This record gives sequence, structure tokens and C-alpha cells, in this order.
Amino acid sequence: MTPLAPAPLTADSAGGDSTTTGQGGGLAGLLWLTWRQHRWALAGSVLLAAALTGWIAYLAADMTALHHQCHDLPCASGSTQEAALTAPFGPLRVANDLLQVVEFLPLLVGMFLGVPLLAREHEQRTLLLAWSQDVSPARWLWTKLALIGTVVAVLTAALAAVCDHLAHVMADVSEGGLFDGSMFLDSGMLPLALGVAWFAVGVALGAGIRRVLPAVVGAVAGYAALLAVVEWRYPTFETPVSRFRPIAPLGDAGPIGSVNDLKIKGGFRIGPGEVQNLYDSSGHAVDYTRLKGLCSTDLGPDTLLPCLSRHHMQTFVKFQPADRIPQFHLILACGYLGIGALALAAVWLIVRGTSLSAG
Repeated sequence: MTPLAPAPLTADSAGGDSTTTGQGGGLAGLLWLTWRQHRWALAGSVLLAAALTGWIAYLAADMTALHHQCHDLPCASGSTQEAALTAPFGPLRVANDLLQVVEFLPLLVGMFLGVPLLAREHEQRTLLLAWSQDVSPARWLWTKLALIGTVVAVLTAALAAVCDHLAHVMADVSEGGLFDGSMFLDSGMLPLALGVAWFAVGVALGAGIRRVLPAVVGAVAGYAALLAVVEWRYPTFETPVSRFRPIAPLGDAGPIGSVNDLKIKGGFRIGPGEVQNLYDSSGHAVDYTRLKGLCSTDLGPDTLLPCLSRHHMQTFVKFQPADRIPQFHLILACGYLGIGALALAAVWLIVRGTSLSAG
């Protein structure tokens, strides 16, 4: 590995903060140094987390009050409460937007708290000075990781708690599913696990790339890839439940089991000369010729469903039951924390291999 160049004793890190341990060595000195170097990112994180936590808690309380006015049932279509909930800037739509924002907060943690921890020291050529004091590289690294990581854990835990509450309230007022989209990815303790993990990933990228901007780009690309893989794969963490489902006369057979179930496959399609996912009462696939024979005069949009229901037609559905949500959350959280643990191991190996020679 390329040796680090020596830094003058007056060298400052970004923002004009000394990389020495400040007011003496030990934990107090490292605590002071960590605050001086990362104060703006830490203060911004606290303010952003406080604003989001308060806003989310307010929206949950507002929707709960409207839900109580509807006797703890979904508000009737056309009612004053339903109009208030679904207005363009109503609590339901704003809450849905906020959950999507929270989904990307771990990325901000990695970019602004994780990446600069080592990358900025490399860029400013001050790492040799920082590690030449009375604090060893290992103690310097793990103490700063613990201090900033604790802040990340506390803030993301608070956000995770209010987001989980909000997701349950949204499921109550909208009959939406807790197993789908942002309501699943932002509930439980997933924001906490992913926030801590991506902080570690950011540190690892900063340590390996040694430049802030390229490491940030790497964090963004990695996070986008992770989210894409998670959204693609989590519905099939376990084998879905499969069953036939009768077609209702009006096309609304209600939820598969629970409103919070995650439907993976369902519904049918009828096109010119083709039929997909349509079965008779015995479970045999129905082709277009047979369907036309049964409903020859009833293939219009208003008469097809009653005809299919009269002939006891059904579709084949696959879904994940809502009672698997905690188990899926645990699988994802363990995966996130595993990525974080690998990132920390990589940081340790990189730091151990960093030469302190001025040669």
C-alpha cells in the first residue's frame, strides 16, 4: 500500500479542525475531536431526524383521529373524513411520501457520516499525524466508529419506531398492505439495521477509495443496487402460499386472506384468442374456445364477471401471509447487519495494512 506522506504538525482537517486529539489523549480527546470534525454532519442529522420524527408522529395522530371518527373502520367513500385523508396534501399522501424519503435516509448516513470518516483524512493527508499521537490507530478507529455509530443507531431507532407506527395507522385507514412497498421496508426495525449497516459501508468505501467524492458515488450505486435486489427478492424469501380463488360477480372477492397479505400472482387476463390464469371449479385451465362457449354473449365488460362467477370460475393466486412479516423483517435485518459486519471487517483489514511510514 502506498505510504502516507508526512503532515506538518499544524495541519488541519477539512473545516480547519486539528486532527490531533485536541484537549489531551484518551476518550475525552477523541470525543472532542469527533465532534469538531463531524459537528455539522452530526448536527444536521439530529435536526433532520427530529423534524421527520415529529412530522411522522403528527401525521399518525391526525390519521388516527380521522379513523376514530369513522368508528375505527375505513372511512366511507365521499365522506368528509375520506376527503381529508386523500386530499392532495392530506395526511395519507404526505405520509406515503415521507415513508419513501425515509427509505433513502440510510444512504445519507453513509454519504455524510460514513464516507468522510477516513476518506477525508486521506484527502487532507492528515491520517499519519492523527495516528502518530498517543492514541493507536485501532483505538482511534473503533472509538470514532462507536461514537458516530451510536448517534446513527439512536436516530434511526427513533425514526424506525415512528415509521412502524405510521405504517400500521396507514394500513388501518386505507386498507393497504403492510407487506408491500415502503410500508414494509420502513416498518419494524429495518431503518435502524440499514442505517447502521450503510454507515459501516460508507466508512469501508472511504477507507478503500480514499477520496470522498468517488466513495460517495460508490455508496449511491451500491445502495441503489441493494434496494433493487431487496425489492425484487424479498417477496420470495419463503415459498409463497398457493390456492385457487373464486371469481366474484362484481370483481371484488376481498383480500386473499388478510388485507396485509402480499399478492405475488393473481388475477386473470382475457385477450383476443387467449386466456391466462383462468380455471374451472375442478382446477382445469379454461381456454378461449371453452370460455366463448360458456359466455358467448357475456364477454362485455359489464357481463363477463357475472358469467364467470355463475360458472364457478377461479384464478390461481400466490401470496405471502401477513403473519410472516416479522420473520421477513428479521431475515432482512440480519442481512443488512451482515453487510455492515463485512464492511467493518474490511475497514479493519484496510487500516491494519495502512503504512504509517513517512518514507
